[in-house]
Amino acid sequence: MAERNKQLPWGKIVGIGIIPIILIYAGFYIFLKGLGMERYMTIVGFIEEHFGTLGIFLYVYLVDLLILPLSPDFIFPVVASMQWFRIVPVIGCASVLGGWTSYAMGYLLANVSFIERMCAKAQSRWGSYIQRYGVLFVILSSCLPLPFSTITMAVGAFRLDPRKVLPACCCRFVRMSVYFFLFRFGLRLI
Repeated sequence: MAERNKQLPWGKIVGIGIIPIILIYAGFYIFLKGLGMERYMTIVGFIEEHFGTLGIFLYVYLVDLLILPLSPDFIFPVVASMQWFRIVPVIGCASVLGGWTSYAMGYLLANVSFIERMCAKAQSRWGSYIQRYGVLFVILSSCLPLPFSTITMAVGAFRLDPRKVLPACCCRFVRMSVYFFLFRFGLRLI
């Protein structure tokens, strides 16, 4: 019974993670209905022409690197009409690299005395959960719209094994692919 009380509420965590993608998808649908497909394609063409693939890569990379009040999910309405074989590798690689860099930043920042003290306090309080579920949280944040950069930076600061964390970040590539095709499918419904 005591072991059961120590289990994390995975159903709630997954449920909370799914809510943002539903909201973004619903917002995208409402936005397209109001804007119209022709205007939407004009906006996408403008972004593709002026910012290009490099701009899309940098946006996703920076959002998945830094703790910002932005989400890489905001890129999907823009790229949903682009060629999948060109854009999915770009956003997937950008996201994975952002997570890896965020992990490395957390790892390096843990050497700063103030952060080291904070990590020691958190480790004494939640250390067993962090060691046990840290990589699972990276996988969940890779697959769901949870704060990926925050989680990867935190597990870096807690010095979780990079041989486990870095491959877990690669789940982000799968997520970017699935979400791209969800938004692509949404375009076909309109």
